[in-house]
Amino acid sequence: MSYADGRYWITYNGEVYNYRELREELSALGYGFRSESDTEVILAAYAAWGVNCFSRFNGMWALAIWDTLECELVMSRDRFGVKPLHVRTHAGTLSFASEIKGVLAAAIEGAKANDRVVHDYLVYGVVNANNQTFFDGITAFPPGCYAIVSPKSLVVTPKSFWSLEFPTLPETTFEQSCEEFRELITSAVKLRMRSDVPVGACLSGGLDSSTIVSVMSRVAKTPVHTFTARFPEPEFDESAWAQMVVDACGANGHFSEPSEALLIDDFEKLIWHQEEPFSSASIYAQWLVMRQARESRIPVLLDGQGADEILGGYRKFYAFHVLSLMRQGRFLGAAREALALLVNGDRGYLRWREGARYLPRFLQPRTIGGGDFLRPDVRALGASTSVALGGTGDIRQRQLLDLSRYSVPSLLRYEDRNSMAWSIESRVPFLDYRLVEFAIRLPIEHKLRGGRTKAVLRSGLRGIVPDRVLDRRDKMGFVTPQSRWMNGALGQHVESLCNEASPTLNKWVDLPALLVGWRQATPAQRHTAQALMFRLGTLGQWLTRFNVAVS
Repeated sequence: MSYADGRYWITYNGEVYNYRELREELSALGYGFRSESDTEVILAAYAAWGVNCFSRFNGMWALAIWDTLECELVMSRDRFGVKPLHVRTHAGTLSFASEIKGVLAAAIEGAKANDRVVHDYLVYGVVNANNQTFFDGITAFPPGCYAIVSPKSLVVTPKSFWSLEFPTLPETTFEQSCEEFRELITSAVKLRMRSDVPVGACLSGGLDSSTIVSVMSRVAKTPVHTFTARFPEPEFDESAWAQMVVDACGANGHFSEPSEALLIDDFEKLIWHQEEPFSSASIYAQWLVMRQARESRIPVLLDGQGADEILGGYRKFYAFHVLSLMRQGRFLGAAREALALLVNGDRGYLRWREGARYLPRFLQPRTIGGGDFLRPDVRALGASTSVALGGTGDIRQRQLLDLSRYSVPSLLRYEDRNSMAWSIESRVPFLDYRLVEFAIRLPIEHKLRGGRTKAVLRSGLRGIVPDRVLDRRDKMGFVTPQSRWMNGALGQHVESLCNEASPTLNKWVDLPALLVGWRQATPAQRHTAQALMFRLGTLGQWLTRFNVAVS
């Protein structure tokens, strides 16, 4: 789209939700509009305020604006990178696109793997932890940034228009925090319900998605359509909780059922749309949810990504909190919190394997890990890795790391690729920057309280979300029966993918030895061995599907 008699041209992927308010402000300044779109508002905002416009946007975007008068390109990406933007500069050409496939299409030579990213994936299971991608030479433009690019130099130097560092809120009561949180999440949901097409929601049955659906139902004029994945195995199934929310809100519930056979059939297609390897099969449940939304003709979905990170919702946060109190010498407070955790906390703390990777290395149980089979030149890359998964003395700092590196970036990548594969627009209210700034600045006691995580949400949404959901003590996460599937046909499938890609995989790992270790794993080693084999099989499928070379 062009603006100002063709001076400005834009290519754009995303939504600026507060475009109506911005349009009124710009109209008062004398800027005219020929359409009702947020795209034209972005152009007018840039004409009025230059790069300062980005800090005024509330939304998700990856965009580039060409100024024909100044002969310069301006690139920008939203605060959390909800929308992807990939960049490559090579041989006097700058290529950029939301999809890596778009960048690859502009390359003369074939795709080549990034050994350092592969190392961190095999050893730690992390993806999207920095601006590097699995493709050598292709980087992700950093979130919350803009860059002004000259066609003469093609140098892309991102500059921040927003950062995650905020001072702690001035003294406020827990009740005041609950009230403000309720107002902010309601505003964030309302803003993301602006649409010319039907808007539904992903509903896992957990606290975050249930909150979104409950708030939506109070705002919507017609019943909300919800989409849930369910499983025949009770230990992985939350559909009863989802149904409880559907009944309480008068929503229209839709349910899909992922299976081992379906995943195997869709594996190659899944990696094609994801474009980079993924760490677990849980994203397949999301894939089917998005597909069902498309089949039901609901092209916009709200989802709960970000709530665990901003509110300390993961089990690890309470453990870090107790350890932090002990480091500060506050032993009575630590004992009080530990006791509250036993009485009121999530029962999942009994599943120690889930948190084992956060322990100091000398306390971690002996398992089969990717680092055990690395080739020496790949192992050497670990000396300069920046991956740090453990706890910090400051819980807030750990939250910031999860928001910027270890959790949110990968979850947003999975969600964007899964949704866009089915032409679904996914929106994430908990990552409204106003809500994030508020939640991160809250005193830790307003988030972790009385043995419960997300205290400000549980109390603030009382009367809106069903009490039984607010009081749940069995947080599950968005999981699949991957461990069972890996003992059967899925395990055989990923092993065949490894064998198919063995000439390349063998340059990174001792594949024959790894396969022997996988087949002979003891029951205690089986959990980590399965996770490693799944990652390796996914990596093999990626190598084959994208015809990736290894140096």
